[in-house]
Amino acid sequence: MNQDVTYSSVFSRVPLETPNLFASYRIGDYPHAGLLHPPWEMTGTQAVLVNAFDLLANHRTRRFTSEVRNMEGTLREYIHFEGPLMLDSGGFNFQKQDKISIASLDVLKIGIEFAVDVSVVLDHPFLPTSEPKEKQDRWESTVTNTEAMFGKLKDNDLPDYFQLMPVLHGYDQETLKNSLDRIVEIWGENPPIIGIGSLAPLALNGNKRTAIKIIYTVRKLLPNTHIHCFSLGSALLMLFAFYSGADTVDSQSWIISAAFKNVQLPGFPWTRFSVREKEKDTEKYEQKCNAFADRLLELIDEEGFAVKDWDKKQDWAIRNQRDALSYLDYLEHRDGEKHIHRRACHNLYAFNFEAKRVREEKKKGIRAFEMFIEGRMKSPVYRKTFEYAIEKVNSKS
Repeated sequence: MNQDVTYSSVFSRVPLETPNLFASYRIGDYPHAGLLHPPWEMTGTQAVLVNAFDLLANHRTRRFTSEVRNMEGTLREYIHFEGPLMLDSGGFNFQKQDKISIASLDVLKIGIEFAVDVSVVLDHPFLPTSEPKEKQDRWESTVTNTEAMFGKLKDNDLPDYFQLMPVLHGYDQETLKNSLDRIVEIWGENPPIIGIGSLAPLALNGNKRTAIKIIYTVRKLLPNTHIHCFSLGSALLMLFAFYSGADTVDSQSWIISAAFKNVQLPGFPWTRFSVREKEKDTEKYEQKCNAFADRLLELIDEEGFAVKDWDKKQDWAIRNQRDALSYLDYLEHRDGEKHIHRRACHNLYAFNFEAKRVREEKKKGIRAFEMFIEGRMKSPVYRKTFEYAIEKVNSKS
């Protein structure tokens, strides 16, 4: 192995470079949600996350579970992916519900059956605005599930690569410390891998500084543990997460946003391209297209960004703005599913490219990493947020 690359000690079957992105994938999206063929290899995807809720209870997708079993339980073969595979519990689906309708041991059972590398404890997330009693009740539910799933592991002869991931919830240092103490009591030691839940509502609702503080606090408490942050996989949020101490994040926005006609470039805001928008204001639309093309050329010339004909899996040479605009026209929304596939593959490649760039810059040292992130922060709000992150990481508290 390249000694300049950091590998997670958790993923022993297929080594995983860190920091990195898990591409969150809803079972059956290929070929039922616009994907024309599996996107993993051509987009540089190194890790995939699937959801136990989709396998157990989602009425739109659980029918695929029997198809996986008919392949003798080879989930990897079913999704056409051989790398590190994480099974999320599906707890996020119950964030706005009082009760969880799936069983923790069913989540564990299907994770073992389908031979994933990491199976996530069934947690019950809460919102920042939840009442204290609701937060406590949901955390106690998470603890109960953690105890049940960890206890059941002793009844199974498991391969060495299988890991159970506990999940932390809390919005302040004291709560996080108390939550971790409960997990350590169950594990008997610091867990080798841990997830941080309930972060996405913070980041999406203007509380990015709190999310940074939480990740930084957990890293201080667990200096040698692999930390995974759920649903912080946008091209900008992942930078905050990695800088604050996360090893991995996950994101499904690569495909969800594609369905809403959005396209991503590193260091450039999500941009919506559609014929309807062009018809509403042609001049404004053309300005957006030209700005996107300029940024694409800049990334290609300065950082080695490279795109493809995602339908044919062939390289797409871009030498000038005309080529860049032609590529954008290829991504632009039209009738039919091909354009969802094209945008989804482009977005996933952009996310994986950004994670790769983080690994490259981190190897050069902390200041190079900071300068890289600063270069990505175009918005004054994001710049101030990153200044806060630098302050936290360099502080003693």
